[in-house]
Amino acid sequence: MGQLGGGVPGRGAERMTTKDLVLSIMRSQGAADALDLRSRAPDLDGTAIIAEEAKVPQFDGTKDYSSWAIGSPVWEEVNGERQIFTLLQPHNASHYPGSTPSNTPALWSIRHTKDPSKAKEWLAPNGTSGMYMSGECCVDGGVVYRCLADNTVHSPTDYPQAWERISK
Repeated sequence: MGQLGGGVPGRGAERMTTKDLVLSIMRSQGAADALDLRSRAPDLDGTAIIAEEAKVPQFDGTKDYSSWAIGSPVWEEVNGERQIFTLLQPHNASHYPGSTPSNTPALWSIRHTKDPSKAKEWLAPNGTSGMYMSGECCVDGGVVYRCLADNTVHSPTDYPQAWERISK
């Protein structure tokens, strides 16, 4: 019990354990979910993408993103938290050693959510990439805030008049 597959052990054919089978199925489903979200993402806002964050693949600095559609999402850990970025310019990441979505605003843009329960730690925009728009939320100093003005580039701490405190 617990063994699936064929072959005779020790004769070149390995048996697949139940655990291996389940992991294989889960990886296949995860890949299918990521491709599905990637196909829909160009038509979604940050709130909708972040709502499906579990389906977003991690950024890979060796990957070729040349065939990806503009708006396709990836995540990167920034300051200890998973942040979601969307593709602005298809490219081969391996041609830009050391580049990440958070340090290449010409290639990737940070996404924000209007759902306070999914708010991410405030991340400074890079130029015009990732500016906060009215209604988008962030966490600053452990407090959730909602942005009151479009094109906000300052944190709630630095420019409180552009933000509404919505939870402790």
